[in-house]
Amino acid sequence: MTSAADRREQAQAGVLQTFRELPMAARFVLLGVFINQFGAFLQAFMVLYLVDERGFTGSQAGIALGAYSAGAILGVLFGGGMSDRLGPRWTIVLSVGSAALLTLSVTMLDVFGAIVVAVTLAGAMTQAARPAVTALLMGLVPASRQVMTMAMYRTALHTGIVIGPLVAAWLSQINWDLVFYFDAISALTYAGIAAFLLSPDKVRESEQAVREPEGKPAAAGTKIDLRSKAKKGTYLLILRDTRYLAYLALMFVNGLVHIQFMAVLPLMLLAADYPVWAYSSAATLSALLIITCELPVVRVTQRWVPWVAVIVGWLMLVVGRSGYGLPGGLMVIYFFTGLAALGQSVGGAQAFAYPMKVAPPHAAGRYLGSAHATFQLGYALGPIIGILLWHSIGNAFWAVLFVVGVAMVVPGIWGMRPTSAPPSPAGVPTVSPGPAGLTADA
Repeated sequence: MTSAADRREQAQAGVLQTFRELPMAARFVLLGVFINQFGAFLQAFMVLYLVDERGFTGSQAGIALGAYSAGAILGVLFGGGMSDRLGPRWTIVLSVGSAALLTLSVTMLDVFGAIVVAVTLAGAMTQAARPAVTALLMGLVPASRQVMTMAMYRTALHTGIVIGPLVAAWLSQINWDLVFYFDAISALTYAGIAAFLLSPDKVRESEQAVREPEGKPAAAGTKIDLRSKAKKGTYLLILRDTRYLAYLALMFVNGLVHIQFMAVLPLMLLAADYPVWAYSSAATLSALLIITCELPVVRVTQRWVPWVAVIVGWLMLVVGRSGYGLPGGLMVIYFFTGLAALGQSVGGAQAFAYPMKVAPPHAAGRYLGSAHATFQLGYALGPIIGILLWHSIGNAFWAVLFVVGVAMVVPGIWGMRPTSAPPSPAGVPTVSPGPAGLTADA
């Protein structure tokens, strides 16, 4: 029998303790995530490559970038379903391996239409791995370690995002094709790690883990074939889960608000005659804070109820973004950039780990895929909406952003707060509905 003190210690484990307890398969997954993101250059350098090296127009490059984003949204939905059917491990191998070949094809194609098709499919296959990676990681660790493990995943991702482009910029000075060769090699390395270095036994345990909705282990000896049961389900399952839909709405607006840092803030700084380094320094500050602060912050916030951590972090992000409309110059920009970055550290890991806590066992991939897809949709539509509003209403845009963000607090809390189970007759086991309102048999 575990004592209350032992349970508290388990829930409050720090970064080093959590990493020491990670199974080797989970460590290999995190390594693969970093390697893959370190070399993920196609989206970031597509515009420069197509215009500077291949001679296409800026408009054509913009179309290709938009096609990549559209593919990414469809890819996470496809990857979530594929993860439920094939299992996370082989979903990673097939999707990332395909993305490597598609990335290479961009350097060999001359017809613009064919390039657009290739980058669309590359975006889809690159993002298809995300729900599978999350499902695999969350399945490899106990519930008390999921949030910290998700924070490690996000840190690996962000570190690759920050360091990788420095290497890409250097490679581009030698030969542009080397940028995409490196991208493909890193993706194939990731696929190789998934195929050959993940323990089949550990992966099988993660794919067949059965949890009651509260995250408690199932009774000893209970087993279920998640992949065969998943064949009976579709994404329509999520449409029945009204509370989870409210969570998805929050994720969509999260992406929409977050992307304004990259869409509207640069325009505002240029309009105010700030030099380019002003935005670059704010971006560097944001990246460094997320990389260095998320793990220590999650050491504390993993003890919080998930909806509390997510809503607190959300409000910090909203205030941080909308604060750009206040007077005060660069110091105000830096302050609110830091606040928004800390907000991402407070709520980000809990937000992206949440679907795994509430998904029916046979639909974890689809729940994770829908969360990533709605966030990506906000990312894709955010620049269009933000820039149009900025040109229409100017600095008042940030006040609109604040109102929209605060308005999402109520549906966010309603969607993520646990529901209480109805009383059951004596002697009959109670199965509580999960926080999203579905039982494990949904």
